[in-house]
Amino acid sequence: MVFWGCAAALFVVTMAFPRYERPGTEATLAWDVSGYYLYLPAVFIYHDLKQVKFLPGIIQKYKPSFAPDQAFPVENGNQVMKYSAGMAVMYLPFFAVGHAVAKLTGHPADGFSLPYQAAIHLGGVLVAVLGLWFLRKNLLRYFPDRTVGWTLLLVALGTNFFNYATFDAANAHVWLFALLAMLVHCTIRWHERPTLRGALSIGACVGLAALVRPTEIICALVPLLWGITDLKSLRKRLSFFKKNFTSLLVAGITVAAIGSLQLGYWKYVSGHWLVYSYGEQGFSFLHPHFVNVFFSYRKGWLVYTPLMALALLGFGIADFGFRISGWPGSQSEIRNPKSAIVAFFLVNTWVVCAWDIWWYGGAFGQRAMVQSYALLAFPLAAFLAKISEIRNPQSAIVKLLLFGCLALNLFQTYQAHWGPWEAEAMNRAYYWRIFGRVKDVQTDKLLLDAKEGFSGEKKNVRVVYTTDFETVTDSVGVSARFAKSGTKSAFVDPQTPFSHTLDIPRPAEMPRGKWLHISAQFYGQEKTWEAWVMPQLVVRFEQQGQPVRERAIRPWRVIGEGEWGEAGMDIRVPKKEFDHLKIFLWNPSNRPGMWMDDLRVETFEE
Repeated sequence: MVFWGCAAALFVVTMAFPRYERPGTEATLAWDVSGYYLYLPAVFIYHDLKQVKFLPGIIQKYKPSFAPDQAFPVENGNQVMKYSAGMAVMYLPFFAVGHAVAKLTGHPADGFSLPYQAAIHLGGVLVAVLGLWFLRKNLLRYFPDRTVGWTLLLVALGTNFFNYATFDAANAHVWLFALLAMLVHCTIRWHERPTLRGALSIGACVGLAALVRPTEIICALVPLLWGITDLKSLRKRLSFFKKNFTSLLVAGITVAAIGSLQLGYWKYVSGHWLVYSYGEQGFSFLHPHFVNVFFSYRKGWLVYTPLMALALLGFGIADFGFRISGWPGSQSEIRNPKSAIVAFFLVNTWVVCAWDIWWYGGAFGQRAMVQSYALLAFPLAAFLAKISEIRNPQSAIVKLLLFGCLALNLFQTYQAHWGPWEAEAMNRAYYWRIFGRVKDVQTDKLLLDAKEGFSGEKKNVRVVYTTDFETVTDSVGVSARFAKSGTKSAFVDPQTPFSHTLDIPRPAEMPRGKWLHISAQFYGQEKTWEAWVMPQLVVRFEQQGQPVRERAIRPWRVIGEGEWGEAGMDIRVPKKEFDHLKIFLWNPSNRPGMWMDDLRVETFEE
């Protein structure tokens, strides 16, 4: 009953808020997903797997991203897809449905019109439900139905799985979740009855997962380690593998055959069997970002999915063997998942944390952990089973905490799509400013850059510096083309990355403990949307020419295109000594310019 309720909830939410009908970068086939998917229209519609000449036209028409970065040129003049082909293989049946519907309904059969968007998106929801179905079957081997029901409910609605099974269902994560859940199911059955068909199924799951993301080859640890608890069981397992060597060989050949699809593509397009398609992005295995991945406000796994902290606690529950007397399947030692789950979690976490882009782009929470819930559901269920045995006030508190985690996840998922959320650069100041809010106050976005902000009543406000740039004699970084007042303004563009620097000696009105509010009027003719290339207003405190503190904001976050608008920041006066305050505009890219006028510096107290 719980399973069907969760499945219905996922489909109802998806249909009530159909992302596949949204335009541009908000559509289903946008950003990374459009890159995963690109193989299919290239092969079946445009017959252009080498040059991908249709891509600029698709980007101009549908705007799935800001640049054609899903493919890149190689030395022979061809274009190689950035992402591997695994998701395209999994999308294929849904692409076929979308293509047929497009032709029947008169929609453009170009691979990106509404029927394709809807087919891929709803296919993702269906795959997520399929993953939950296999997870339920797996958990029922070790836990009573009531515990399994609560576990499914919490995973489906209380973690960021919910977001990736509804709003972002075309992303790879719930598809990998389903593959891992099916892998566990096939592993248990194969250990009970080692057949060639079972080995083929295991190889298909591992091979497809690795084709989606090569690092997912680590899921091979699941069938290899499932049931091993000590040296005795290890010896039994080695004997078992020796006896069933043919099955192992079939599984290995299946994995290699599926992987050869990617090797063949690279050879066909680039002339090389191996191509690293991620450019300068890579792994730092010796310096993984554990703290950031687990606890940062930007993308901390346990910050945005605190429920999974209980799964981690479950690692120490019930001897972690889940061999509870009287439960179905509890007598079968071969199905003890201890080593498999621990090994996969540790290795997977290391890989996730080692990726240099550890925040994984504009995502809700730590998306790279979602697929591992197919295994982490086991220790979570063990925790829930243990709590159900306890009858005291502490048990009630834990249950209240579980409900709170579920409610928080649902509310923040709503915020992420209709509220004042920041998917790319969340920080502590902005998180707590919007906590519990559904209304978007645009000026709050500047906290994403300044990292500190004031809320409350300002007292003893005093203006300590103003300029309209009319008396500036420096010709570098000063423009007479646009001005809010007078005839001059500060200016940056690709040729002039730094504006005129305002050098303000420290006024007596800047004692420690006070706040500064620094604001100005800004103007730009062509808006830049990517935060990392936006012009920035930089404020730097210096002591004898050495920086003491620096803060910056990106005015494009709050101003409109082709009109003057105000942007500013609140900064606490540093405790360290400083003798000068320097303010300037900086353009870190080759994007269009920005003008700044009527700058104002105020001090105030709380």
